Amino acid sequence: MSDIDALTDLAARYPRTVAAFAAMGALDHLERIARLDAVWQRIRAGARGGADDTYAIVDELPATDRRPSSTAPTRASRITRPASSDYDLIYAGGGLGLLHAAVMARRYGRRVLLFDRGEVGCAHREWNISREELQALVDTGLVSWDDLRAITMAEYDCGVVRFYNGAQPPTELWMRHVLDVALDAGALLRLARQRLEEAGGVVLDGRTFRRVCVSAAGPVRVAVELARADGATECYTGRLLLDGMGSISPLALRRFAGRPFAGVCPTVGTVVAGLEPGPAPDQHNPRVGDILLTITDAQRGQQYMWEGFPGRGDELTVYLFYYDTLRGRGPGARRQEPANQTGRQRERETSQETVRKTQTSALAQPPDLMQLFEDYFALLPTYKRPGPGFRHLKPVYGYIPARHSLRRQEAPLLRGVLPVGDSAAQQSPLTFCGFGSHVRNLGRTTALLEEALHYDLLAPEHLHSIGAYQVNVSLNWVFSRFMQPWDSDADVNRLQNVFLAVLNDLGEERARRFFRDRMVWGDYHRMVLGMFRRRPLVVLFAWRVLGPAGIRQWIGDYLVFSRAALLAWAGRRLGARGRAWLADTAARLAPAAGLRLRARFAEWQAMGWV
Repeated sequence: MSDIDALTDLAARYPRTVAAFAAMGALDHLERIARLDAVWQRIRAGARGGADDTYAIVDELPATDRRPSSTAPTRASRITRPASSDYDLIYAGGGLGLLHAAVMARRYGRRVLLFDRGEVGCAHREWNISREELQALVDTGLVSWDDLRAITMAEYDCGVVRFYNGAQPPTELWMRHVLDVALDAGALLRLARQRLEEAGGVVLDGRTFRRVCVSAAGPVRVAVELARADGATECYTGRLLLDGMGSISPLALRRFAGRPFAGVCPTVGTVVAGLEPGPAPDQHNPRVGDILLTITDAQRGQQYMWEGFPGRGDELTVYLFYYDTLRGRGPGARRQEPANQTGRQRERETSQETVRKTQTSALAQPPDLMQLFEDYFALLPTYKRPGPGFRHLKPVYGYIPARHSLRRQEAPLLRGVLPVGDSAAQQSPLTFCGFGSHVRNLGRTTALLEEALHYDLLAPEHLHSIGAYQVNVSLNWVFSRFMQPWDSDADVNRLQNVFLAVLNDLGEERARRFFRDRMVWGDYHRMVLGMFRRRPLVVLFAWRVLGPAGIRQWIGDYLVFSRAALLAWAGRRLGARGRAWLADTAARLAPAAGLRLRARFAEWQAMGWV
């Protein structure tokens, strides 16, 4: 099928999407979206997708030709390597891993190579975070506040969480300092690339990961094979490969036998301009961010969620997404027509009817990105009113993963490979804010990696302590399960209106800690007891949504969380000096024990527990 025929077929199936992408000059993105959808369909089906070919443990690393990589490849020799091709760290992927690589090169003087199949420093999403969380990025020495001011697009006054409540006024949760700073993601990555190269790091554009070979015995060593656009293969060696290839990394698929994530948020949206200004919920107020909203009950058996973050001028980055699970369809598999809407929803029926016409009552796969985009363009006017100069500027999209982790590592690490960013998927399964999680823990993960390199603790049993895992985040898995309807289309909205009332009772500070992954032991109990008081039947809902296996997991999460809270309480009594002395002493006696202890202290600090 020719490109024209393929586009014509897409336009027949998704007319609004193709028209909008054409107006944005972004038709090339449709092919990328189709590839993402195809990969995630295989992941849902449990297919390994050929990931076995990307990783090998060998007795001897591949021999390589030392001719310059610019030498034309021949049939007899397709692998080339520059003379200075040995590195401490090799990073695959130029997204969040670029920030990590720049810190390792700039702060710790490590020899770093980073490559990406596209241009390193490009971004396909916008990033939001709070000013307090950005301090962690400044503390690494990678950027200054002056640097961040230049790439900050907007900073709004407060954000709102609101769930549709039919004809009744919804409960609203207003918070300051949550995702209220909008950064130009591309500008930040370009700055990180500049800092990496200034520190002596090597950056390669247009290199596709082919495979990694890892030494079977002795010190960990890796040889990474890359494919160039001209078909030649380059090979680089180093001490460790950092997998930053995102949520569909072939190495993550290999590690988890094709099913690397328990939860996922299929997400689409655009950066828009020209919305109708004003203070109403469906108007654009650049001083207010929409942290999490619904505007109707469930559609296509999924509860569609909206986010809107102000950007430069009158720009707004809008996201539409839903929560889904990969290990069994669960109650979210149900498919029903939405319930009849009342009140203000009557004003939305024109757009809603477009979505309803394609829904059936039969079980079906959840909407992929293409279908979600079509719904997005149909429903957007019901979320924010377009003004006379309304236009879409660029698309944003992706499958944002998360895990339900009872342990730091659900599967053993691959020898010689450490995941970072979305490949690690250690952000909250409720907020799915991978950028925030990565930045909050950047100082922690880079410092621990430097210690591991210093003591040559690069085996999987040592590296498993290095990551953005937070024990308090694992409990958010249960909260996220209630974002999928279980009996009726109004399930999620009804329950979440009650939950927002509980958070309002607890106060802004506790609510802010919850949304910024800093929930403490007392916060959790106040939230759970508050739900019991306001909605005693939540116990029955939990049994219906989670089932016996889910309840057991919940209990396991709670016990792990409580044990960690008790240990953190003891660690807090030691004080910062006492903890540092204990970690230093352990490192002198047994470096591996010192690394584990320092990792635990750093986790508590990231959560605000010490």
